[in-house]
Amino acid sequence: MHDKNGRPEVAAAHPQAIGAVSVVIPCYNEAPRLERWRELITANAFLDWEWIFVNDGSRDNSREVLAAMAWDLEPCGMRIVDLPQNRGKGAAVRAGFLAASRPCVGYVDADLAASPLAFQLYLDDAVRQGHTLLLGIRLLTTERLVQRKVFRHVLGRIYQTLFAWCLGSTIYDSQCGFKLLATTKARALAADLHCDGFAFDAELLLLAQQRYDMHLREVPIAWVERGGSSVRPWSACRMLVDLWLIRRRLRRHGSQE
Repeated sequence: MHDKNGRPEVAAAHPQAIGAVSVVIPCYNEAPRLERWRELITANAFLDWEWIFVNDGSRDNSREVLAAMAWDLEPCGMRIVDLPQNRGKGAAVRAGFLAASRPCVGYVDADLAASPLAFQLYLDDAVRQGHTLLLGIRLLTTERLVQRKVFRHVLGRIYQTLFAWCLGSTIYDSQCGFKLLATTKARALAADLHCDGFAFDAELLLLAQQRYDMHLREVPIAWVERGGSSVRPWSACRMLVDLWLIRRRLRRHGSQE
């Protein structure tokens, strides 16, 4: 991401942020978007963060682009995790959780619609100690922090309505690609997560809340939609099936307690 003058975005120097975060970036056919990350990581090398790119069986040249980037950026904390075949965003994020080595781990989308540098604003004790899972929400306000196509916004609200109906949750924006939690909790959750697709976020949040007694803290974030999403209209059908499966698993687990 760049500032208004076209320069790479640089984080403010918050002492608590140094060495604190592993950022997971799931990648499926993201080659055209990846070079933006080179500038961001280089400009913020002083953070000593870990940048974990999970190549989810891409069919384009994402793996080659990532390998070329890593040649320069490994000293800045860049790592690559390869999944041999495409399994979905959920599987990619889980793999990133298990590879993370910093005290906290967050994930964002490869298109940089949300800046991972904003994670440093939320590294309080509740997050670090595993009591809170932080999730960004995309609110359309007069400040215009969120730039999103009306169709995508409406589609998202329909999904959230179904999410609330199916799972009884009041979470405003479960699908936003901006979440942060303690790495110890992320690893524990990874062992319990089953959904490989886009509904993964819903399962993560509900398990964190119901099984690990974590507080879900929703924070409005800046969001600039980039286009070229791998989510398609027919993905909604798969997501609905996944929501039903998540509901069944949660109920089964609840009945066993």
